[in-house]
Amino acid sequence: MRSELSLSTDSNRPLTSHLDELTGRAGLLLFALLAFSLFWIWWVDEILSHYLQILSPCTVAECMSVYAPAEWVAIRWLSVLLLSTICIIPLICWQMHSFASPGLLPRERRWLRRFIGIGGLLAVSTVLGTTLFALPKLYLWAHTGGNASGVSAAYDAVELLRLSLSIAAVELVFILALLASLIAGMTGLLNAATLNWWRWRLHGISLLLIWALLPADLVGPRMLLMLFSVIVLEVSFLPFSSALQGDQILPAGDGILDSQAALRRIAIVDCNCSGACTITDQYAGSACMAKHTAQALCLSAEERDILIQEAMMQRWTDVIITGCDSTPLPEHLRKSMDSLSIQMRGLSLLDIAASRPDGEISSKDLQFAMAGLNDPWPEGDIVGRLDSISREGKLHVGRKMPWGLVLDKKEYFVRVDEPESLRSMADVEIHN
Repeated sequence: MRSELSLSTDSNRPLTSHLDELTGRAGLLLFALLAFSLFWIWWVDEILSHYLQILSPCTVAECMSVYAPAEWVAIRWLSVLLLSTICIIPLICWQMHSFASPGLLPRERRWLRRFIGIGGLLAVSTVLGTTLFALPKLYLWAHTGGNASGVSAAYDAVELLRLSLSIAAVELVFILALLASLIAGMTGLLNAATLNWWRWRLHGISLLLIWALLPADLVGPRMLLMLFSVIVLEVSFLPFSSALQGDQILPAGDGILDSQAALRRIAIVDCNCSGACTITDQYAGSACMAKHTAQALCLSAEERDILIQEAMMQRWTDVIITGCDSTPLPEHLRKSMDSLSIQMRGLSLLDIAASRPDGEISSKDLQFAMAGLNDPWPEGDIVGRLDSISREGKLHVGRKMPWGLVLDKKEYFVRVDEPESLRSMADVEIHN
């Protein structure tokens, strides 16, 4: 039975406890919303009257009317709800972060913190700036143009308020979608491997909200705003769509075909083991394999969570640890890799470092260790793979590192399951 994905900070809690926590937090938000609604309901008429005086391009008594009293009542309640929601935005952000943060991966957690912090400020400033400053000037400009044409204007107060709220809401959706894209790129969540994931979600949510928020009779502006939103979001994707931040990632669809013609997406995890297993020169590796670096997976919970995140985002099938044979790694990491159907193993380059007097490991040691693997590469081709790597010294071969073996800089050791099959190679010593 496949185990569940588990992070280093996860605790074993039943689903009911999460539902109870969600219910408690939602109840707190509803109580705060109700409390502020009871406060604003006594002042909503004065606020609407004052806002209409700001918003109206002419004297309210002369050109402003209410043609549908029922809709005016609905606008009053909507205004109460909006004012109350603005007041509890800090509480909403705090509750969202407290509830979601424990179950997020490191980069996702950083994205959420920045999005909530910056997005909360932008939400309030956007709504206030648009409704109090931008829209009154826009309406005044339109009213002045109508008077110059000799048209006598009469405005519906309900429609004026509804249009103002719709414009502010659409602007808010557009800014938050753009902010989500930029923060995802800066935190490393948006890259060439995850571009389509973000593209479908940001475009889908933003376009749906823009379509729903604007009145049905504004078909032309609605389509133009949707097109504008798509173009701007696509432009925001460009800096991150081709740049691969940090380690070498594996684009979607790339990998190695094994003997069963199955696509294997292999990642080499260069773990330095706190400096005990540092490769002295740069290993270029294969373009068909991903590369990930870590300082000490056994000691750093954050590095293990980042490894889980990369494995999940890039859909790896194999994880090869350079330093150890992967057995010292914590159990939660093994369970997480198992839940993602990832085979995790190690090359045990630490043994080679211990067998050299200077304790150094070169990229050629890593090449020989990779060539000795018989999965996903065929075991019958191991001789050809080892011969393709240039060397000057002796090559030691065995199922495990011999006790007391000392290697100089020009000698290498390779683990193979069947060392006897390599007797045909030149300058090779077999260790049973």
